[in-house]
Amino acid sequence: MSDPQLESSWVREPGEGDQTLEENWLFSLRRRRYRSRVSGRAHAFYVVDVADAVTVVALTPDEHLLFVRQFRIGSGRDSLETPGGLVDPGEDPLTAATRELLEETGYAGDPPLLLGSVWTNPSILSSKTIIVLITNARKVAELKLDHGEELTVELVPARSIPAMIQDGRIDHAIVVCGLLWWMARPSILSQSLAAERAEAGLEKSQHVRGGRVPGD
Repeated sequence: MSDPQLESSWVREPGEGDQTLEENWLFSLRRRRYRSRVSGRAHAFYVVDVADAVTVVALTPDEHLLFVRQFRIGSGRDSLETPGGLVDPGEDPLTAATRELLEETGYAGDPPLLLGSVWTNPSILSSKTIIVLITNARKVAELKLDHGEELTVELVPARSIPAMIQDGRIDHAIVVCGLLWWMARPSILSQSLAAERAEAGLEKSQHVRGGRVPGD
């Protein structure tokens, strides 16, 4: 018996209403006709078919995360992002994550760990993004960029990530989503809380040594 929560409220109506409007090496733009199970009304939807992608949370032995900064045409400006890219046809997403990390940063690390996956933008895209964690990342090679690809590699302290999301320095939706998956891991939360408590204790100690007690 099917799960009603997983059953679509609209059903596909193949036929003359379906049409491919654009097709190139990157995506296909298609028009597809669906009918509502609730109202019975039918109309066309537009969807962009594109390959699934990976985003890689890569952590170095000294607790830094690897980021790349590159231009994005949608925003018209540079974007600070975790490494990632499209999964090649027939490629395992974990293999794609290892490949993209090496190509974009020159780093490699421990075997990749699957954190989760999300629909990239289900309102118009048919693809998913797979979030992968690679620990003990170390520089092992030079960058191997695609034609026309320009980026710089940046190392960011892991403990700075929440603040950078909050103040907008990291504002790519999929990147933020991937980082939230990573931060939601129990070990990450406990480490973060321990660091915050240690910092709070250090600040209190400094106040006391300076003759100032909070609240005075």
